[in-house]
Amino acid sequence: MRIIVAGWLTYAGDAETCSRIITGGADHIAASRAEHGCVAYNWAVDPLEPGKIHVYEEWESEEALLHHFRDPSYLAMRTHLDQWELTGFGVLIYSVNGVEAVYGEDGWPRREIFGVTLTD
Repeated sequence: MRIIVAGWLTYAGDAETCSRIITGGADHIAASRAEHGCVAYNWAVDPLEPGKIHVYEEWESEEALLHHFRDPSYLAMRTHLDQWELTGFGVLIYSVNGVEAVYGEDGWPRREIFGVTLTD
């Protein structure tokens, strides 16, 4: 089953501080992306809320995520992030039972997702 890790972290400072955090963590992000079972791994500066970083990860399985938590790159990333003052945290783990495309064959957003149909 696919696993999504998504949420946000806020730091004392502004968007420039967050950019420095992400740029300085590029090696940790790259190492995480190279781990077995990693489908996606990204940090992004929020364009509207200074000091906020969004986190998005996708893993092939629960086991892959649990291995990530024990990987040296994860531990190094935690040490890296501890250099700045964390003021808020909201990151959660989501299980994914199915995956469907956003767009249909016609190139438009789907009108049905996982059996639920939009009625006008």
